[in-house]
Amino acid sequence: MKASERIEILYSGGVIDEEVKDLTLKAVSWLEKKNISLEDERGHMFLTHFAMSLQRIKKGEQVATLDSYIIDELQNNRGYDLTQDFVRFIEKQGKIQLPESEKGYILLHLCNLLGKE
Repeated sequence: MKASERIEILYSGGVIDEEVKDLTLKAVSWLEKKNISLEDERGHMFLTHFAMSLQRIKKGEQVATLDSYIIDELQNNRGYDLTQDFVRFIEKQGKIQLPESEKGYILLHLCNLLGKE
């Protein structure tokens, strides 16, 4: 299944709205330009978590912050700089400020995705 099909399933199922769908598709394009494949199970898991986090932010819902030792470990990951670039891209494209708690989970899932490479 293509990444865009996965996003469409989330949208048609009412899990995400059109604005989140559009921003998630922009995220897919950005990641693919960085040669990061989203076409496998890890990619789909990342996209699902990412899209749902954007929807939570839009609804004003919050998640617990990751423990600091997890964040510290992730900051030593080889993909950390890329994840920071990704967060800045999303904030600019979506004209939103991601809460630190959501940034942590995006970092976790994106580093997991990059770990397969």
